[in-house]
Amino acid sequence: MNPLRDRRPKIRKMTLAHLRAVVELEKQLFSDPWSRRSFQFEILTNQYSLPLVLLLDKKLIGYAIVWIIFGEFHIANFAIHPDYQQKGFGSHLLKEILKKAVGLDYAILEVRESNLKAIRLYEKFGFERIAVRLRYYSNGDDAIIMRKWFRPPEQVIPKTGSYSKQKSKI
Repeated sequence: MNPLRDRRPKIRKMTLAHLRAVVELEKQLFSDPWSRRSFQFEILTNQYSLPLVLLLDKKLIGYAIVWIIFGEFHIANFAIHPDYQQKGFGSHLLKEILKKAVGLDYAILEVRESNLKAIRLYEKFGFERIAVRLRYYSNGDDAIIMRKWFRPPEQVIPKTGSYSKQKSKI
């Protein structure tokens, strides 16, 4: 049985109606979870944010927060419910959000060094380890910085000046 063929997950823009489920899942998955207020900021205020949810049969099973700044597609938060991990849903969400990076130079993210499942997922999509942020997380764990180029690095012109917002249709 292929869960993605048998049941069609849908990606939607995150709204305040999703907040309760998002915050519950965030607390379940992460030792230093984002606050409800942080997610509200991403939904209501942050003009550079693309907050998305992954729904299966109207149940929230994942989400992603992406910041689009200076030609960078920064995956700030990415989560899949434990009951749906290792079943293709994370790959589906990542593949679909990367499609929204049209015209951008690269995607970048930080991932806890001990989160081997996530690291393998990102590597499967062409992300490479480029650096380590020492003691990045509140418990002292290090973060691995990973990047995926959308065009050859030598073709990228450094962006300076004011932020530029890339609009994305969902």
